[in-house]
Amino acid sequence: MKWSNAMKHNAFQENANSITDEKTLINSPMTCPHCFRQMKPDYIETVIVHYEQRSRLTRKVAILKCTYSDCLKPIMRYYEEHSVGTVGGFLADYRELPLSYSKEVKTDLPKNIQELSPNFVNNYKETLLAKEYCLNELIGMGYRKSIEFLIKDFVLKTNQAENLKINKMPLKTVIENYLTSNEKLQTLGLACAYLGNDFTHYERRNLDKDIEDLERFLRLLVSYISNELTFAEADIFVNP
Repeated sequence: MKWSNAMKHNAFQENANSITDEKTLINSPMTCPHCFRQMKPDYIETVIVHYEQRSRLTRKVAILKCTYSDCLKPIMRYYEEHSVGTVGGFLADYRELPLSYSKEVKTDLPKNIQELSPNFVNNYKETLLAKEYCLNELIGMGYRKSIEFLIKDFVLKTNQAENLKINKMPLKTVIENYLTSNEKLQTLGLACAYLGNDFTHYERRNLDKDIEDLERFLRLLVSYISNELTFAEADIFVNP
């Protein structure tokens, strides 16, 4: 992105009251995000990216550089300056802001699924994030772990007395022993488990299926379990 000269700002052209704070913020020792070594970065320049005249708020990006000769890569520090009027002029308060390029993933998981199994939700979101970054070898394993959390948490909801037993039990055994009352749900659970295992083992067995098939099965599994939870809620309402 190109910046006009009017947008460029030299951090050392501040009034005397604010130079020390800004210089300390920009030039304080830090860990290089590229080579992960501690150093005091070289300063290049500061760019103003946002300014609010009424509130005297300025947001800036300081462009720095790693000092290690085998790195020398650029580093950015994002911060805001809030100017406050005083009798002698202006004083500036500086605060560093988070600067991250991580992608965010959003899911439309039903509320009762989120309440049932937070571990499933966390693993599912991390798997979707791996997919966003094209970490293809991790996606199937992530779905497989998510499936185990979802099914076991669903089974444990009505079998708390067997908590330790179910926790240690293989997923296939849990599905075969505890989902017998709903044949379709049991079939979906086994399909998800079998295909999920396929993406975690050295040799794949089901070459006619791919990750998209696993995703389809998992979405339907989530829907079935959500429906079961909703039905149980309705049953309690009608038959208290």
